[in-house]
Amino acid sequence: MRPLALCLVLLVGAYAAEDEAALKTITKAIRDGDQELLVGLQQQHGPKAAQLVLDAVSSKRVGGGIKARLAEIVLGWPNDALGRQELVSWLAKHPNCEDDAMLFFAEIHPPEARGWFWSQLEAAKGDPAKLRHPHRVAMAVRGLGFFEDNPEIVVTRIGSMLTSEYPHVIRACAADALGGMKHARAIEALILHAEDAAIGSRVVRSLYRLTGQHFEKEPATRWQEWWASNKASLAFKMHTVADFDEFLKLQALVKPVDDTMIDMETFYGVKVEGNGLLFILDVSGSMTIGGRINKLRAQMGNILLVLEGRPTRLRHGILTFSDGVESCYPRGIATNEPENRQKAAKFIDRLDADGGTSMVSALRHAAEKVLPDANLDTLYLLSDGSPTDGSDQMVLDAARLIHQRHQCRIHTIAIGEDEPAAFGEKTLMEKVAHLTGGSFARVRDVEDGN
Repeated sequence: MRPLALCLVLLVGAYAAEDEAALKTITKAIRDGDQELLVGLQQQHGPKAAQLVLDAVSSKRVGGGIKARLAEIVLGWPNDALGRQELVSWLAKHPNCEDDAMLFFAEIHPPEARGWFWSQLEAAKGDPAKLRHPHRVAMAVRGLGFFEDNPEIVVTRIGSMLTSEYPHVIRACAADALGGMKHARAIEALILHAEDAAIGSRVVRSLYRLTGQHFEKEPATRWQEWWASNKASLAFKMHTVADFDEFLKLQALVKPVDDTMIDMETFYGVKVEGNGLLFILDVSGSMTIGGRINKLRAQMGNILLVLEGRPTRLRHGILTFSDGVESCYPRGIATNEPENRQKAAKFIDRLDADGGTSMVSALRHAAEKVLPDANLDTLYLLSDGSPTDGSDQMVLDAARLIHQRHQCRIHTIAIGEDEPAAFGEKTLMEKVAHLTGGSFARVRDVEDGN
């Protein structure tokens, strides 16, 4: 028996050595920002792997892309993995964890954390507009949205957070979360906001997830009629977000194109909608090519005309970036009053193209100086080149942070950008839009006929 025992010891030792080697490779991948090499973590789900993940998630030096990928992999760990137990134990000891850790647990949503998510909502009482940490409440709402069998008290509470009194980040997460809850109260709450300018698109997506139904025209009225006829015999569908995206693609293929319809309420063809808008505009030296800066002034002038017909409570702002970042308004954002639009008109008239492309700085300025107190829902990012103040990954990390913390979609407009070299490959501006749930438009230069 002694030779057999020795063999077993050697095998266990070899496995442990392989384990340590794999973890070292994963550690290096995290440090280098290499998402592809993180794949080895799929097979490493013990306590050491869990601690490695927690260290990465809690580190300020690790980018958002790596943290998001770590959450995706951990979500796929076996339910009985020791690493999962380690993570749950850590959360029990750190109920007031940092924001990135809270986001991580919302993404992996272990069943043991459901009570913790609910406690975050219970603590967030009082005036909705004066909540101290709305993004943390939003993350708790997001975490609860992964549980189909939430009790009525949870569904009703989250449904109440769709109202306009709440900050956008909470409303947006509530609209998404209700789409995962198998309860009639979720449908009733969502229907009331089917035409909301800021969260309406999320609401209709969640309604499709629950029912398999979609009404493009007059959704509020159509949904009320449908609900009155079907609530007594409702059969939940529980589709995924991907199912809804695929449905929209199929709808676009069969929908007739009406070339006679010209929608003036667009920015380079991208619909202008929302209750809080921020335009982030590239005015680097290359914007002189093909009359790009002149067209930008014309497009922004049209935006001001569009805003004349919008409510005065709508909030808007304009940031430009070249070698630095400049804001139209001292506080970054202003209400839709005539005097503020006049300031914006003068700002637009003075737009000039010169310098580099500080795209990273512009997004970070928006995230740190504008968005925390602005309660915005939609950003429009226009550029005609790659960032000169950082890497593409830094742009994506900044965009991801904006979306995670504020639930803002970022529509992107690329001017004079080349088509991707490989089929199916996305350019930087396409990636930003895809990452944040925004739309993407590629615009040719004026001299090229657009």
